Amino acid sequence: MSASGCASSFRSSRTLIAGLVLGAALAVNGAHAARGDSVQAARYHEDAVARLARNDVSGAIIQARNAVQKDSGLLAAHLLLGKALLRDGQAAAAEAEFEIALRLGASMAEVAQPYGTALMMFGNSEKILARIKPDGLAPAARAEVLAMRATAHADQGDTKAAWRAVEEAKAADPRSLAPLRAEIDLALRTRDTPRARKALDAATALAPRDAQLLHLQGVLQQSAGNVRAALDYFAQALKADPRLLDSMVARASLLIDLQRPDEAMPDLERAGGLSQREPRVAYLKSLIYAARGDTRASRAQLEEVTRLVDALPDTFLASQPPLLMLGGLASQATGRLERARALLELYVLRLPDDPAGRKLLAGIYLSSGDTARVGDLLEPMLRSGDADPQVLTTLAALRMQQRRYRDAAEALERAARLTGGDPGITAQMGFARLAGQQADLGLAALRSAFDKEPAQLKVAAALVTLYLRRDDLRNATAVADTLLRHLPGDAAAHNISGAVKAAAHRRADARSAYLKALALQPGLVPARLNLARLDVAEGRLDEARQRLAALLREEPGNVQALTEMARLESHAGRPAAALPLLEKAQALVPGDTASGLELLAVHQRLGQPGAALGLAQKLVLVRPDDPTVIEALGRAYLAVGEGTQARAAFANLARMVGPEPRQLVAVGQLQLSAGAANDAGASAEKALAAKPGFPPALSLQVEAEILAGNLPRAEALQRQLLARGGSGVDALRLAGDIALVRQRAAEAMRLYQAAFDKAPSTALALRGFNAAFHAGEGGRGVAMLEGWLRRQPDALQAQAALAEGYLRLGQLPQARAAYEALLVRDPQNATAANNLAQVLMRLNDAGALPMAERAARLAPADANALDTLGWLQARSGALDISLKTLREARLRAPESRDVRYHLAWVLHRTGRRDEARNELAAALNARGVFESQAEAEVLRRELGV
Repeated sequence: MSASGCASSFRSSRTLIAGLVLGAALAVNGAHAARGDSVQAARYHEDAVARLARNDVSGAIIQARNAVQKDSGLLAAHLLLGKALLRDGQAAAAEAEFEIALRLGASMAEVAQPYGTALMMFGNSEKILARIKPDGLAPAARAEVLAMRATAHADQGDTKAAWRAVEEAKAADPRSLAPLRAEIDLALRTRDTPRARKALDAATALAPRDAQLLHLQGVLQQSAGNVRAALDYFAQALKADPRLLDSMVARASLLIDLQRPDEAMPDLERAGGLSQREPRVAYLKSLIYAARGDTRASRAQLEEVTRLVDALPDTFLASQPPLLMLGGLASQATGRLERARALLELYVLRLPDDPAGRKLLAGIYLSSGDTARVGDLLEPMLRSGDADPQVLTTLAALRMQQRRYRDAAEALERAARLTGGDPGITAQMGFARLAGQQADLGLAALRSAFDKEPAQLKVAAALVTLYLRRDDLRNATAVADTLLRHLPGDAAAHNISGAVKAAAHRRADARSAYLKALALQPGLVPARLNLARLDVAEGRLDEARQRLAALLREEPGNVQALTEMARLESHAGRPAAALPLLEKAQALVPGDTASGLELLAVHQRLGQPGAALGLAQKLVLVRPDDPTVIEALGRAYLAVGEGTQARAAFANLARMVGPEPRQLVAVGQLQLSAGAANDAGASAEKALAAKPGFPPALSLQVEAEILAGNLPRAEALQRQLLARGGSGVDALRLAGDIALVRQRAAEAMRLYQAAFDKAPSTALALRGFNAAFHAGEGGRGVAMLEGWLRRQPDALQAQAALAEGYLRLGQLPQARAAYEALLVRDPQNATAANNLAQVLMRLNDAGALPMAERAARLAPADANALDTLGWLQARSGALDISLKTLREARLRAPESRDVRYHLAWVLHRTGRRDEARNELAAALNARGVFESQAEAEVLRRELGV
């Protein structure tokens, strides 16, 4: 619904009636009483009358209240107070005063019109019909009351009774405007524009300079598309009544539609000064601020709309379709989808034939996943032939959500034809093609949309992203340059240009582009974030931190800035500092993918796999169709040893990626890591069906057969891969994997070395290291890693393996030096800190306990770190605290034989012999690695187990 649609239809004729009454002069005769209070009450009342006459509504309310406080039976004061409150918009309070006036004996003829207006302001149509009767009233008053009752009947859905009341009102006083106003309102409700025009002409003949009637003329001209005439009528209405808020709002709305927002703002400022409780003004201001790029101010106005609408009684809202629409739009824009849904459902219930309400509500159902109801709303429009482009695009969005991407693309193609190839719809079609794994068609559609309308920022940004993913810098640069030529003064265009230059490693040019963007729009968040990312890439961490901190001071709830600051801290080796930033981001926007995935990584780095899994499960509930989230869930399951669930997640991921070969191979590798050999093989076969002979898929096939234990088949496939030529690195690596499984470790080591010589990498160095230890030649494995680290000193995974190699060879001083060097480069590495603590313990170094405490701080949920700390605490004589630590380690890793032995030892030393026997027996009877076997045997003899 357009802004003009909201504004022009916001108030019905009931508001027009109220405006006339509230503008009329009030004549109230004060009664003089003998008592002093009565005299004072009369003076207060007379002052209130004078104040209301000169439009001092607040002063009139104060003085009228003073009057009724002095003399609660002063009928005139209660009636005056009710009218003043009504003029101030306090309908409920006004209603109460009118009811007091009636109890004090006021004639219904005197009270009916303002009392009915107060009831109408809150949509209390039932009470109007029950209390406000036309019987016995003079013709003019009878016409007014019947007109009110017509509106009340319409609110109740009884259109026949409403029309009868209109005709009775016109008969009661043919010169009264009230019946004609009610007729206009009813005709507009029933979409009978000719009757509305006829009634308006009749009313205008009676009162040609009436401001409200001139305003309605403008509304009808606007609905007919006569913009100039509409603006002229709104100007005439405001000349007749400079305080006519409806015309201010309608003119502002029309000016916004005409892309003249600066001309609209003065009307909105005046309207806001007249009424502090006007949601239309706030909504239209939000549109202007949004057009100016001031998202914060726009959102503040939208929130004001929701506050004002929410403050209205439900009974009133239910009878006001324009208010329902306005509240629904604002609630949707501020993310309050449940509220938007409730309001728009009432709107559609009241106006079932209005396509605007159906389309908006369909969009909300779509966003909430209620796909069946989307179809219910749109199918009647499709069947009736009213499927305009908006209906088709909403239907396309539904098909996208259902993962029926090609159906979505077809709906968008139909919409594009209806619009003559609208570039925006063509772009949406491109996105649908991409989602349907029609990459070339999708890219072509996006490029077509961009070529037709090169000033489309969103399309340009999408194209640039797609080209950069394909390493197609030439086309990415062409799009960015074209965009900049068409929008030389647009900050976002310069920001996109900077992103392309950064991808081309032209960092100085990228920085210049980002700075130009900020010169044009100092608050542009994407450019500020990109500058911070560039600072990080150049190692200027302090500058990046300052930029992000400044942004967060301005916008403490900016989730992107919080996420980038967290990434910076992780990059600086401070994941513990990143943790609260990401937790705040998730609290602000639960389910946000970027901050959620970053938080997952931080949990895993801090040794908190349970927390990582819990977060992944929450993210999936919010984004069940996001492949990155599904992958994160599978990895999180793996980290806690839940292989079955991990395999299920990766199987789901394989279905989501479709036939794209590279993605299928990536999923297959994940399936291998989860032990799903058959699933990985199936992914390889799908990739090969899409791209025969694809080497990565052939390699995956071999790995799947090795994992399945089908070594002859693996060897046959490996030979096929070798026969295809190329560098042969993968074939050599796979031959090494097969040899290792066949327990021919020396042969595996030789094959890995040959592959490493052809294409050195950390992965091959680690494979050779592992094979060397299997072959009993750990020294050669250590030497291989030492050589590789001299070439690649930043290979932290190799550094960690080297430290472990020294430890396995019993070279404790070298292991200590290696772990210390690793912790200098990666201070938050809990595993390295724990291993160093164990090395120091074997060296009888006093630094062992503080290092173990550090490891436990870094990974407070890690059983290994807790075991090391608890054992060192026990060895230092702190048995009580060590017992607490080891019990926690035991609960986290009951399968660990060493943990249970350590706990048994401490239990024995603290006099808990029976519990110690149970723990020791469990340790001795279990299977698996048991480094403390010899010590456990000594303890068994002591305990008599």
